[in-house]
Amino acid sequence: MVINRVRYVAIIIMTVIMSFFIVTDSSFAAEINFSVNTVIPDNQIDKAKTYFNLNMSPNQQQDITTTLKNDTKKDVTINVAVNSAKTNANGVIDYGKTNTKNDSSLKYDMSEIVKGPSRVVVPAQSSKEVVFHIAMPKNSFDGILLGGLTFQQESSEVNQATAKSGTTIQNEYAYALAIMLKETDKLVTPNLNLLKVGPAQSNHRNVINANIQNDQSVLLSDVKIDAKIYAKNSAKPVYTAIKNSMQIAPNSHFDYPVSLNGTAMTAGDYTLRMKVTGKANNKTYSWQLNKKFKIDAAKAKDLNKSDVDLKANTNNRNWLYPLVSLILLFIIAILVFIVIKQRKSKD
Repeated sequence: MVINRVRYVAIIIMTVIMSFFIVTDSSFAAEINFSVNTVIPDNQIDKAKTYFNLNMSPNQQQDITTTLKNDTKKDVTINVAVNSAKTNANGVIDYGKTNTKNDSSLKYDMSEIVKGPSRVVVPAQSSKEVVFHIAMPKNSFDGILLGGLTFQQESSEVNQATAKSGTTIQNEYAYALAIMLKETDKLVTPNLNLLKVGPAQSNHRNVINANIQNDQSVLLSDVKIDAKIYAKNSAKPVYTAIKNSMQIAPNSHFDYPVSLNGTAMTAGDYTLRMKVTGKANNKTYSWQLNKKFKIDAAKAKDLNKSDVDLKANTNNRNWLYPLVSLILLFIIAILVFIVIKQRKSKD
């Protein structure tokens, strides 16, 4: 009887405690109030593709057309941008504007080859054709130039519409339309370089970034990366990161993050050993990339201070341990009280 009562009280207390860890998140995504379609030209290499996949020549001038459709009852203002393709940390081709600089191996920036309006207003319940002009470089090139067009509704219009409904916009979405330009049929062999390795943070969490470069004008697909980090004089990896089904854009570089999985960064000498495989030209290519690097004590301390997982663990320990101690004392007190009370009743 005593044990059952204590157990019942303990369950109630622990239920209350666990309620503090329940977090609710209510977010609303922005609606896309327009659609984008391509007008496929005669020099499209694969007419089954819905993006621009064009066979071009040196010095060639050509216009390409997209159709923007607005089915809403209000005019829609759309911001338009042209960018060279980049590779993001997830191994996904990014056609939008990013903070990543063009790779040093990129000879021709898509934004200098393709020109068009930066802003378009599409009237309510109507369509509008938007024309872009392509001016190819005078010198011939092998491989491909890859970039894209991005279409995004004016943020003030999106925010105004959602403010009336009482929702909060956390993300704004854009249409991305790829442009792939090719001049010759010569196959280009991909080549990967490991430019640098070092400590950093991703989403305010400690990582080791491996900066990988594809310095050739060829797209790598079905990329797999198996990265292992070893401490000096150790045969067992301290950190591992494996990822499949990635892509690497032509003439691009990106940071491949190796997560520390919520652990503190430790100063010392390390070696990154990385195996990368990928497909291009109907072949599978493989690279073994190795590089030594060092984490100094000041850098490790600075990153550990701002790691949100480490902060959360520290904060939890600061209040959770005393709370658990108080709960245990409370349960013991209840147990003693019940035992004494039952003894008195027997007497």
